[in-house]
Amino acid sequence: MKIVHKMLALCLILITSYSLQAQVLTSNRKNYFNKYSEKLPAAATELEKAFTTAEGGKVKLDFGDFAFNGVITSSIKRYDNLYSVIIKAPGLNNTMLSISKRINDDKTVSYVGRIINENYADGFELRKENSGYAMNKIRTDALIEDY
Repeated sequence: MKIVHKMLALCLILITSYSLQAQVLTSNRKNYFNKYSEKLPAAATELEKAFTTAEGGKVKLDFGDFAFNGVITSSIKRYDNLYSVIIKAPGLNNTMLSISKRINDDKTVSYVGRIINENYADGFELRKENSGYAMNKIRTDALIEDY
């Protein structure tokens, strides 16, 4: 009788493990920013436009050969030294640009941000470089999970 229970447990484990699968990348989203280069210049003066425009206002940011035209949907001063802005671009299939500005202790300004669209597999991330800031292409399908 013990052997029957062992065989039944073994069969149950095999059936269960057979039906389980490891996490598999199932993203079938397409790339949206194919026609743009891997790195786009992002001048601090362009980034600052997002923080000088009121919520609900329209803003155009030029990143080299890529122009981001959108409406500021959120503008928040989180702390005395941290500001965050979200810009939605209807002309780019509702792509979102999120930028945060931090005023450091030494009064220098640092920016971080991303351009993403949950329907597409690519986007841009704002990074500090030696010569200033740049928008670097990223794979967002690894960041945004499909449901």
